[in-house]
Amino acid sequence: MTWFRRHFGLDPVDVIIQATLTGLVMGFFGTVAHGPAADAMPLLVAGASVVVFGIRRAAALRGAAAEPAGLTTGQMAAARLEELEDRVDRLEAAESRVLELEERLDFTERLLAQATGERSIPAAGNPAGFGLAAGEQRKERHHG
Repeated sequence: MTWFRRHFGLDPVDVIIQATLTGLVMGFFGTVAHGPAADAMPLLVAGASVVVFGIRRAAALRGAAAEPAGLTTGQMAAARLEELEDRVDRLEAAESRVLELEERLDFTERLLAQATGERSIPAAGNPAGFGLAAGEQRKERHHG
């Protein structure tokens, strides 16, 4: 942010445009107004212009205060990298938690298999046998 914008709230071009418009409107009302209002009209226009400038300045300074102050590209990259590292840490913690839950599930399945008389739980990918060999499964169906 430039010194001018920090103190005036607007860019120099905006201030020049406002001053020019104020001068034109003052000149217009100075030539159109007759009588005692001829002296008061330019002063009223100048006062209104100062009020409008104050409102614009306050809005611009409020908007500038809402923006992140002075972060360089390197600082933004560092903040982004830190955020990503935090996300990776949380993901790794969740992954280790899932692995622990898988181990507990396998242990529980083995305990249940022993309690029901089955010999063992097969490796993943053999859902039909539930620990029984294919021949043993067929024998139970015929006898049971």
